[in-house]
This record gives sequence, structure tokens and C-alpha cells, in this order.
Amino acid sequence: MKRFLPVLLAALLLAGCNNDNKVIMKGAFTVPAEGMVYLDQSEVDRSTRVDSTEIKRGRFKFVTEVTGPEFYQLRFPGNEFVALLVMPGENISLELGKTPVAMNYTVQGSPGSADIRLLDQQLLVTKTRLDSVRNIYNALSIDDLAVRGPELQKTYTEAVEAQRKFNIKFVVEHISSMSSIQALYQRLDENTYVLYQPRDLQYLKIVSDSLSVRYPVSRHVRALKENVTSELNQMYIDRISDLAMQLPETKSSPELPDINDKMVGVSSLKGKYVLVSFWSTTSEASMNQLPLLRSIYNDYHRKGLEIYQVSLDTDPERWKSVVRFEEIPWISVREPDPANPIYARLMNITSLPSNLLYDPQGNIVNTNLTGRNLLIRMDQLFNQ
Repeated sequence: MKRFLPVLLAALLLAGCNNDNKVIMKGAFTVPAEGMVYLDQSEVDRSTRVDSTEIKRGRFKFVTEVTGPEFYQLRFPGNEFVALLVMPGENISLELGKTPVAMNYTVQGSPGSADIRLLDQQLLVTKTRLDSVRNIYNALSIDDLAVRGPELQKTYTEAVEAQRKFNIKFVVEHISSMSSIQALYQRLDENTYVLYQPRDLQYLKIVSDSLSVRYPVSRHVRALKENVTSELNQMYIDRISDLAMQLPETKSSPELPDINDKMVGVSSLKGKYVLVSFWSTTSEASMNQLPLLRSIYNDYHRKGLEIYQVSLDTDPERWKSVVRFEEIPWISVREPDPANPIYARLMNITSLPSNLLYDPQGNIVNTNLTGRNLLIRMDQLFNQ
């Protein structure tokens, strides 16, 4: 008997671990209901069906396992649905009423799902109000439009802004909850996020930073972090591109401060080929280019190449920290005002990273040098 005891204990331990991750979702309708209920696992941009069951005597039940916070949708007949945010070990009970179900249900046993209910119901109220204003506006005659149009437009704008403020308040109050992700990505329609203003990007970053500490392995948090990085980079690119469109191409020679606030100019490097590289530590593509630049520097620095890397980071301390951590051996400088980057504008930089090559006389001889093209150009200059 003793020889089987370790096996039995191991089995019991495994069963206990599974129970810790088990989630029960059960619902009961207070009105007659029949048909199928579908359980979908939700991502920011898609949903995947994971289970289904039949409504029997007004009730249904799902049992699943999760290892961390997960978003789900319960879909009912008539294109009705309820969103949930579940945690391992939760026993969730829903009471569902008349159509629309999303406005007439309660949830117990899941604080995250209760938060999602609050968010979704407020958004439905706003959408209903916007639809009403839109319908009235579209039904007006040309004469009535001139009289009532401005008032209706104001009502519409106020409703949109009220929803935006509601979501911002929710995010601030639930900064360490996964439910804040739902608040960040809610939409008024297919093309319009509730948090639609450029400055709202700060809330994505705040939530990303907070949740990355609490749920570092969550794929939802990793996706949010990647999205924040992408959005920040795109905001930079758009801003630089807009400014660059207003200026002609020029052969300006940058002179900027390094990490010790010493001014270093490209003009002081005449007699060498100088690769001027615009980058940002928040740009994944820029960070991915560092090994390539390091290889090029090691191969060609002694042959007459210098790298002059220009940072467009908004946080100077982050830039300095990365330069020191990466032990970057070449010249690293920064635009003092990345929101209005003088040399990036003058040199028509519209994406990060971007590389330009100066010849020993101080003239720009190549632009848009990246990847394989950059390697080929270096080989042409120094190996042939």
C-alpha cells in the first residue's frame, strides 16, 4: 500500500491545482428563454468560441480553467451578449432579464465582471442617446436644420465628452485592474474610440505600466504594452511628418548635446564618413537596429566611419539610461525639444529609425539607409 501513497498524493496535488484555476459561470433567466449560449474568449480585436451549451429550464452553466485574468463573452439568441472578466477560482452567477440583456442583468462572484457591466451599460446608454440625436438630426428639413442643427450638434458633442470623462475617471479609479483595459478600448462606433483624443494616449501608458507590474505574463497586458509603444511611435512620426511637409529638403549639419550636455556637431567630424541615425528608445524598430549599428561601428570605425545618433526621446533620463546600459560607443545626442525637433524637421525625417550618410566633406550623400542597404553601402565604401 505504501508504494502507491506518493502517486496518490501527487494526483491529489494536481487536482487541487486544477481546482484553483477552475471557473464556474452559471446563469438563470427571469424571463422565458431557450436556445444556445456560446462562450467566446475575447481579445482586443477578435473573439474565439471556446464552448457552447443549451439553455435548459431557463438556466445554463459553463466550467473552464484560467491561469490569470481572462476576458469572455456570453452570447445569447438574438445577438445579445454579456461581457465578463474572470479570475481563477471564481464562481460566477448571472441573473438575466428582458431584452436588451446587456442592460438587464446582474452578476455576482466576479468583481472584474461587475466592473465590465458598469462600463458596458454606461456605453450603451451613451450610444442610445447618440443614436437618438443622430436620428432627429437626419430627419430635419433644411430650414429646421439651420435652427436646430447647432443645438443638436452641441448635445451630441457633450454626450461624447461625458462618456470620455466617465472612462477616464474609471481608468484612474481602477488603474491596477484588468477592467481598465476594457475602458481604454471601448468604441462609440466601429471607427471611433471613446478615448479618441491624442492626449488620451497617456492613460494607455499609465495602465500599461501599472498592469505590467501586477500581471507581467498576461498576454492582454503584453498586447497593451506593444500597442502603447506603437501608438507613441506613430504619434511621433505623424508629428514629424506634418512639420517636415512644410519645409524643403536641406543639408543642415546637426549640433546637439550628448548625455553629458556637451555640444557635438557633425561639422566637427569632417574628414570622416558620418552615419547620422535618428532614433528613440521607445521605438522597438530603433532598439532592434542597435546590434546592426554596433556591428557596423566595430567593422568600420577604424577605417574612418563615425556614427552620430540623434535621440527623439521625450524622457531625457530614459535616453541617458539606455545609452549607458547598452554601452553605446558612438556619439549619442538628443534633440532638446522632441515635440518640435529642429533637425528632424530640417532633414525631413518621417520615420524611426532613419539613417543618413555624410561624406568626409560634410555633404549628405545617402538617405533612407536601413538593413541590407546600409550593409551594402558600408561594404562599398570601406571594402572595395
